[in-house]
Amino acid sequence: MTYEEKIVWHEVKTRPLTDEEKEEYAEFEPEYMLDCPLPDDGEEILVATKYGVDVDVCGIDEGYYLEKQGDWEDVLAWAEMPKYKRSDNK
Repeated sequence: MTYEEKIVWHEVKTRPLTDEEKEEYAEFEPEYMLDCPLPDDGEEILVATKYGVDVDVCGIDEGYYLEKQGDWEDVLAWAEMPKYKRSDNK
């Protein structure tokens, strides 16, 4: 039996801050706001950049960040981790 799991990619979109957001987040000085569906805090995800696909963990503190990547700036898309990971035992 073959099982195929569809991976749904979420495009990472950004937008400029509104004047209210600039005031609200002045101490953090963000350059942009993420304007797309985002993963939960501590969620292990797949991230796609121009260099390829990697595994990372989303963190939420004063804003969203990635444990390995750091900033979301170079991330093109993200996806939930597949439920069935490939094992090294083929």
